[in-house]
Amino acid sequence: MQLAPVDGIVETLRGVPPRSFQPGEICARLKGVLLDPRTLQPYLHFARGRYTRNLIYRDDLFELIALCWDPRTASPIHNHSGQLCWLSIQRGALRLENFNSLDGPGPGSNIRLVPNGGIDRACEGALDLQQGDNAIHRVSNPFDERAISLHVYSRPFDTCLAYDPAARTSREMRLQYHSIGGKLLDSRAEQLQ
Repeated sequence: MQLAPVDGIVETLRGVPPRSFQPGEICARLKGVLLDPRTLQPYLHFARGRYTRNLIYRDDLFELIALCWDPRTASPIHNHSGQLCWLSIQRGALRLENFNSLDGPGPGSNIRLVPNGGIDRACEGALDLQQGDNAIHRVSNPFDERAISLHVYSRPFDTCLAYDPAARTSREMRLQYHSIGGKLLDSRAEQLQ
């Protein structure tokens, strides 16, 4: 594994021409890269009993976010508004579950989801890609240790669809940041020690 400073990975991604910001190119640039913990530290904010979304960088082409996962937390099942999503596990382990919709993405009712693979325990250094209109997944930390994942979204999006398999519905969900540029937006967070 190669340790990279946060500003180094931002500059690497900024150097990719928009037409080349595609799955293979970005996978090649992120594969085997762990961020230097000293440079990642300012963006790490945890909150008890939930995960947090901490914005590192955003422009019109991509955004880079550190997600901090408290033990036994999970995202809702969600899509990515047709955009690309790369996830790199930086610390700990996460469960990655993929789903297919039998009824289109929604929003609406009578949306049936079926499992479509995933990784029960993806560990540090694992890299995942979600792409296309039917890229529906859930990320969770069912384990006893905190985890950190790095997400690259191209193009950035502020809403996605969240799914409730029991109710067979999907609804638009507005995405929020817990911190921007290392500065907390929510006073309930605690800085990682």
